[in-house]
Amino acid sequence: MKILPNHKLRYVLGILGTAVACYGGLHVIGHQTNDRIHSYETDELPYADAVEVAPGSEYFFTWGVTASPRMKEIAKNSVENRYGDTYQQSYAVLTQLTQDLAEVGLTLRDVANVRAYIVADPEADFDGWNRAFSEFFGTLTNPHKPARTTVGIARLFHSDYRVEVEFTCVFPDGRGPNVAGSRQHERYTRLSRTETSDRWKSYGRPAWPMSTGKATEGSTGLFFSSSVRPQSMIPNAPPGFHMYGNITQQSDSLFKQMSEQLKLAGLGFEDVFFMRACVYPGKDSIGKSFAAFNSEYSKYFNNSQNPNRPTRTVMSTPGYNYRNQNISIEYYAAYPEIDATTFESATASFGSSPSVMDNQPIASAGKAVSPDASILFLAGSISSVEGSMKEQVASAMDSLSSRLDRAGASLEDVFQLRAYITTSDSKSLDKRIQTWETMFKQYFKTDHAPALTTLPVESIVGGGLIEIEASAAIMR
Repeated sequence: MKILPNHKLRYVLGILGTAVACYGGLHVIGHQTNDRIHSYETDELPYADAVEVAPGSEYFFTWGVTASPRMKEIAKNSVENRYGDTYQQSYAVLTQLTQDLAEVGLTLRDVANVRAYIVADPEADFDGWNRAFSEFFGTLTNPHKPARTTVGIARLFHSDYRVEVEFTCVFPDGRGPNVAGSRQHERYTRLSRTETSDRWKSYGRPAWPMSTGKATEGSTGLFFSSSVRPQSMIPNAPPGFHMYGNITQQSDSLFKQMSEQLKLAGLGFEDVFFMRACVYPGKDSIGKSFAAFNSEYSKYFNNSQNPNRPTRTVMSTPGYNYRNQNISIEYYAAYPEIDATTFESATASFGSSPSVMDNQPIASAGKAVSPDASILFLAGSISSVEGSMKEQVASAMDSLSSRLDRAGASLEDVFQLRAYITTSDSKSLDKRIQTWETMFKQYFKTDHAPALTTLPVESIVGGGLIEIEASAAIMR
């Protein structure tokens, strides 16, 4: 055996020592956990079944992030695929979100929930998205796995976009812009933002009509709405004879309903911090549809009466375009004060949301969640069996119930539920929605049903008919 001279041996040992130290450092960094969140993970999945957030936590809600052009020279020219394929865009988006989190004192280990919208053109590249996701979560440097939901949509604002992603994050104790004297607090103070509520801090460029993120204060009561759809311009019309008007008229209908719901819940437009808008591809171009929606949006937000600019995600899904309903929204709001009568339990219901099929009450218009409750974010559940819509709904609900049970919760604790149903021709879609709504009423009593969104989409992972995503509130 050849023996190295002392100086060479010291050199080799030095390199090995540095490598071991780097590995150990990465290992330690990767295992620095956020004590305010607990993930219920399995080795088989790249994401968690559920993530539980401790009561009184401070949240950070991001907007829906899309990719930037890959290079400046490409950006200057409108060339095909200038944003890259699904994998490249997913990697770019997650990189951008990592940087956005760092600005407010967060890391990927603080992400509780991820929603990803993948354009199906012609098919959603879920493998490309998963490949990029697995390079950011469940790794050596970041073993943490958040809850996650992924669906295939029709398109995004720009025809070359393939991916849009939004995060819900949680601040560890002693970190973030709400901690006086911290670097993040000083940085936010220098921004000189105009806020309409003392329950959050806003981020993003002042010229934009929406914020890129909202950091909520701890011990804040939160309100989560059901999906709001346009009301018919002909009340009590028989099926097939409803008229909803153009995008401007439909958007106006949404915001008027939103106003009524907020008042009922003891809130106002100044308290809304997040909005998700789904514009369906119809006769008008997507650009014109988004512009019409933004015009109505500006009557209620980002104006002299209400300078509030909610964080926002906007996308295009098949939705209810076949019913001539071309847009829907969901929103979250923060209570400016804690009202003990509102939060006598983990959640409180306000108003009612109508069924898609018969327009009769089926769920709560919105749910208020007590700041004393733990919030549980659950990954999207899909069917483990092939079969009819009824069989797949039952299987997906069984999966959801199992995830709830693992976290010590049940369907009674669910305050928000989102059902994504794949489209085909309108006749079969109506049958699927009818089956879903019938079974929903079997699982949940109308008087205490969670806020509900039923959204037709292009596709879901595994090629099934339905994916069910939920959030629950628990008094530990």
